[in-house]
Amino acid sequence: MFEIDFTVFENDESENFVGEYGYFSFTIDNEKYGIMIEEEIDDFSVSVYDWFTSFLKSLEILKKEDYVLINDIESFNTWIEMYRNDEIISISKVSGDKVEQGGWVRTEKLSDANYKFWKDKKVLFSDFRAEILEKSEKYLTDIIGLNSLQNSKVFELSDLVTKLKLL
Repeated sequence: MFEIDFTVFENDESENFVGEYGYFSFTIDNEKYGIMIEEEIDDFSVSVYDWFTSFLKSLEILKKEDYVLINDIESFNTWIEMYRNDEIISISKVSGDKVEQGGWVRTEKLSDANYKFWKDKKVLFSDFRAEILEKSEKYLTDIIGLNSLQNSKVFELSDLVTKLKLL
């Protein structure tokens, strides 16, 4: 089982892009990563946009390659590591030094990976893909309602979702 949950803060004070921040979490097997609470507390908010973009980019990479890392930019040294073996994705929460440059999504393995959290939680690639695309479309609908379709972030996310639905 792989499930994404998110909440968008509609009272976001960003003038250029409303709905970027909120809560984002995902569950695989019985392991949960991220936070979901009822109150909107800015100190616990994350960039929902960056998480969806990162998962979409990782999905795109995993269509062609067998390894990808998502950098949790909100944390000091936490990564979400994904391996693909045919139709199975193994997901791990990994501790390792942040690497300069390279963005939130990377294909290079960490030289100092420490699996002190959880490791090799399995999900079917088809289920992983379906959940990412379904929840990304829901998020896209939410942010379209809060922003102009001409907003560059809305356009970029829409373009990425559309492209990945065709793969």
